[in-house]
Amino acid sequence: MKPAASTANPAERPPAHRRRGSGAPPRRAGVYLLAGVLIVGAIPVVATVRILEANAVRNERTQADSALRAQLQSALRELARVVDDASAHAGDLARSTAVQRAFFTRNRAAMRRLAARESGIAFRLDGRVVAGGAPASAIRRSVSLTLNGRRIGEILATVPLDRKLAARLRRYAPHTRGDRLVIVRRGVVIGSGQRLVNERGIVTLVDEPFRALAAQMPDSRSGRLLALRPESAINASVAPYRRRIRYAAIGSFALLVLVALVFAGPIVRMLADLRRAASQATTDSLTGIANRRTFDEELALEWRRAERIGDSLALILLDLDHFKRVNDMHGHQAGDLVLRRVAEVLGSGMRQIDLFARYGGEEFAVLVPETELDGALLLAERLRSQLAAERVELSGGHALEITASFGAAAKGSLARPEELVAAADQALYEAKRTGKNRVAPKLPATETGDGDKPAERRRAPARKKTAVKKAAAQQPKAKAPAKKRSTAKKKATPKPGGNPGAASAPSA
Repeated sequence: MKPAASTANPAERPPAHRRRGSGAPPRRAGVYLLAGVLIVGAIPVVATVRILEANAVRNERTQADSALRAQLQSALRELARVVDDASAHAGDLARSTAVQRAFFTRNRAAMRRLAARESGIAFRLDGRVVAGGAPASAIRRSVSLTLNGRRIGEILATVPLDRKLAARLRRYAPHTRGDRLVIVRRGVVIGSGQRLVNERGIVTLVDEPFRALAAQMPDSRSGRLLALRPESAINASVAPYRRRIRYAAIGSFALLVLVALVFAGPIVRMLADLRRAASQATTDSLTGIANRRTFDEELALEWRRAERIGDSLALILLDLDHFKRVNDMHGHQAGDLVLRRVAEVLGSGMRQIDLFARYGGEEFAVLVPETELDGALLLAERLRSQLAAERVELSGGHALEITASFGAAAKGSLARPEELVAAADQALYEAKRTGKNRVAPKLPATETGDGDKPAERRRAPARKKTAVKKAAAQQPKAKAPAKKRSTAKKKATPKPGGNPGAASAPSA
């Protein structure tokens, strides 16, 4: 039993689940929709700009790589010429008579005099350099001197790897402004001592990023030739194309905004119409509460939920007392005012999980989940008291008192939602019959006299009388004299103290 569930304060008891709401106002929903359209439209524009810019940078880097590769090829060809010239010069010295005489006589002084006159030439005897210089970072070519098949010495031709060589190679390599051609040995630029940081194809030199391509130096184990192009130069080449892309993107987005603003009014009106149509389908237009269709749908949903989890479910039906008299005496506008006031008063006393609906005419229904019959009766009594304390002020200065009769029923062992509605309807009829402005539960079968069959409301007695009249009219006419004799017999024996004139009325 959950008798207190229906009387709990909505602020104290969190709802198990919420009713379906009507959503945001249509104007706000229209603004949200327009913002969504702009965002959705901006996403492909921004994505297109990013893709085009990335493609432009990729193409420019590809062109830069091609240019750097061409620079390396030209520089390596020039370097090969320099090395070949040094090697040929060493061969010419090996054929010189003075050099041969100095080696054959092992005259070191003569070797030193000859080496001093030659640049990049060194003489070696017995594996040791005895004249000239041999730098550590250089490309070397050697020519041997032999006597009777025995090597007596070597002439070394060296090409130093320095800034002068790099400048010479750069002059013979096609390049643009900002390009650099450097010789690197073990991560350090020869001639300047600057250290390179290589990360994913981007070389950082003195805090400036470069696009780089490298080539191994011939006859040099650790020396490499690097062609560099600044990333700033690549970005500067792409910048005009980027500006054109962004201008086109801004124009496209501006056009999208213009179209959205033009269609903003129709979109908002369409949303308002859709909201109005949805509200009319689920809400009573007079009172603003749920209508019969919504009530039937929610009753079916709550019934299935109660069946699934074994929860309780109660229903309250209420009917305004003497409502026809209000319409007859004060007009239908006063009746509408009464209905709206009833919806306001009773709707304020509901939980968020309860459903308050206009069932039809002056009838209302309260669907109370998670509540047994005792709790539904307590809620119905509280609503009846609130309603009885209200006064409806009319335009002519009149004040109307409002009362209603309530019938409550619980799901219990009922098999269908229709049986729950019929049970609450039977209880409401009992409240009407026993004096109105009261709450009545579903009566037991022994008191109703109809078993499990639901009682009919209001018009049932009228239908029974009509059936009796039709049966009397269809009786054979031959039995009429017997009926008259019975009547005559009654006339002959009037009751003591009765009115003789009233005996002529037939008994029903």
